Formats: sequence, structure tokens, C-alpha cells
Amino acid sequence: MSDEGGGHDERWVISYADLVTLLLGFFIILYSTAELDVARFEQLRFAFADAFNVDVRQGQNGESPFFDGGSGIVSGGSIGLPDPQLDLIKARVERELQDSGFALGTIVVGRQQDDIVIRLADHLLFPSASAELQPEARELMQVVADVLQTVPNAVRVEGHTDNVPVGTAAYPTNWELSSARATAVLRALVDAGVSPVRLSAAGYAEFRPVASNNTPEGRAQNRRADIVIISPQDGSSSSVPSTPDATGTEAPSQAPQEGTPGE
Repeated sequence: MSDEGGGHDERWVISYADLVTLLLGFFIILYSTAELDVARFEQLRFAFADAFNVDVRQGQNGESPFFDGGSGIVSGGSIGLPDPQLDLIKARVERELQDSGFALGTIVVGRQQDDIVIRLADHLLFPSASAELQPEARELMQVVADVLQTVPNAVRVEGHTDNVPVGTAAYPTNWELSSARATAVLRALVDAGVSPVRLSAAGYAEFRPVASNNTPEGRAQNRRADIVIISPQDGSSSSVPSTPDATGTEAPSQAPQEGTPGE
């Protein structure tokens, strides 16, 4: 006796499994967006604006500075802080400069190894041989602080000088001057709203130049304050120091790839 047509049709299980999967994904999205991360939302806004604001004739290569190398949207575990994105920070700096009435080249943004460097020439911040911020520098510090508020990463403020000895009673050497300037910038950022927990200061004197100290133009580039947004991939708290070359002068350390204040 044959048993035809007695089998059970279990194709409904496939649809049921799809429904359960969709529900799981839905609740994961709800959980991940339950608490709004303002900094990450700002990055996402820039990413979507960049992705959709493109000429259709020009096309896009499908890459996104926000999602490239991303670590997911649910925080916790070993995910850590997001890697700071150069394009997003540059766009934010340009917007803040325009809104504040500064020229676009006032602040230079570049990448140094895995970190992002916001570079300011010393003449924008300090009088000669002084660590007292000029009054107009406070507005510039507010611009930088507003940019730093969009990323949660740790920030190191670096003071740099040229190789001309300072030799004043307050600052016997460039070590004291560069350290005092870094601390002054740090305090200005705190006054502008940046959490002090995220900040540290370092003075490097003349020993990490980005240009030759043999010309006035090079010395002007070396006198600077670098505000370094530290990448979570950077295991050390400082960059690689420069080493003397065969002539006894300092070889420039790695400078941000996007330019220098002299450009």
C-alpha cells in the first residue's frame, strides 16, 4: 500500500525563521540607538552628507570615511573609541572657521601616523617669548574646542619652538617655554568646554621640528602648538622623536600630510 500525499509541508518554517531574524535585527538597532552619542551622530551626519551630495555624473567609489574600518555601532567590549577621520575633522574645522570669521588657512589639519593633528602657528596664539595667550587667541581656541567636542578621543596638546635660545628669567630654555605654552593652550581648551579628563600636555622644545631651522620661514613653522587627536590604534602617548642628522642639525619629524602653516 502506497502512502501518497501523507507528508507534512514544513515550508512555513523558513518564513518563520526569517521573521525571527528580522525581529532580532530590529531589537539590536533599538538597543544600539537607545542612548544618543552626539559625537558619533555628528560623524554619521557628515558621512551621509558626503555620500549623497555627489554629482551623479561623477560617481562615487563606494567608500565612506565614516564606515571605513568601523568597529560597529554597539559600544562595549573591545570595540573602544572610533578612529578619528581626517576628512570629517577637516570639514568641521573649515565650517567653524567660516562661522567665526577666520580665514580657512588659519588652522591646518593633517595626519601624523595614526593620529590627527590640528596645528596652529605660535604667532596666532602668543607674543614672542611668552606663554600668555593673546586675547584674540581665545576665539581660535573656541573653534578648536567645538571641533574636539565632535570626537570622544583623548587629546594631547604639544608645544614646539625653534632652536633659537629664549634665555629669559621666566623661561631659561625652550623646554620651559614649550611646556608653558602647551599648558596654556590646554587650559584654554578646558575653559572652552573640553573635558579635562581627555587632555594632556607636553613640551618638546626645538627637538621635533617640521622644517629646517636654518631659515626664518622654517623656524616660523617650527614654532607651533599641535593639538593631537589620538587614535585608539596608537599604543604610545607620543610620536617618534626626530634624530640628529650627520651635520648635527635636527632632522624633521613626520609632519601632517595635508600641509604646514606656512602654506
